Amino acid sequence: MDQADRLRELMDLPTRRARAFAVASGKGGAGKTNVAVNLGLALVRLGRRVILVDVDIGLANADVLLGVQPRFHLGNVLAGEVGVLEALVPCPGGLLLLAGSSATAISDLNEGERAFLATSFRRLEAYADVLIIDTGAGISRNVIEFARAADEVLVVTTPEPTAITDGYALIKVIAREKGVGRVRLIVNQALDRLEAGRVSERLRMVSRRFLGIEVDNLGYVLADPQVPAAVRRRRPFSIDVPKCPASVCVRGIAERLLGESLTAQPRPGGFLQRFTAAFGRERAAQGCFEEVR
Repeated sequence: MDQADRLRELMDLPTRRARAFAVASGKGGAGKTNVAVNLGLALVRLGRRVILVDVDIGLANADVLLGVQPRFHLGNVLAGEVGVLEALVPCPGGLLLLAGSSATAISDLNEGERAFLATSFRRLEAYADVLIIDTGAGISRNVIEFARAADEVLVVTTPEPTAITDGYALIKVIAREKGVGRVRLIVNQALDRLEAGRVSERLRMVSRRFLGIEVDNLGYVLADPQVPAAVRRRRPFSIDVPKCPASVCVRGIAERLLGESLTAQPRPGGFLQRFTAAFGRERAAQGCFEEVR
């Protein structure tokens, strides 16, 4: 398929748009993918068709948490070996997964490959109610561009001082991007509601004071021994132990998203248009990744 064919295909795609949520964290170990997986499952139980897209380059492992063995992944889609809808993996609980590829760096794609990827995302937008984009941990161009394209960015942190610092660093980089959607915070692995509240308020305060942006407190997930136990079983904790404290917390976050966000209109242009524009911008990457002191 040449570029002209891809452009014609893009014009013929449906205009229905899912809401897109980018899930990100400032460092590894914050439980970002576990939150993304179980949040997606909670939204499915609330009646939404949800696709989880794993773009955590080099560390794609949503399939492991879901206990599935994908036949195809994002790399196969980019190579033109399979259509994006054919690559979706039905998972326990009704979630659909587009598995990641450890060898696929989105920022390294050429113009034709990015156009093809954009076409693929348009098909996902037309097929689902919700797209959850599991980005990489840390601050990279991949993370920032997906965050910029999403309707909302869900920043996952923990009460650990390093996670708080790195979470702020991620928010700082996101805040510099023009046209970024709503930034929301999830405190994972909190001992209790009070600890989660302290972490959230600290990050919200410094973001407001030094970055001039409002970061919403979306909720928290309690530290729960059932979570690592479910990981070892390769089962999502919200399916394996639906009444455990962590599952209850994730369900509350999903209900809040459903009530506050999913009934609203997506940002103008949709995920596809913003995603394509993001990679078409000519800008120096260095200024985006300035070290936060």
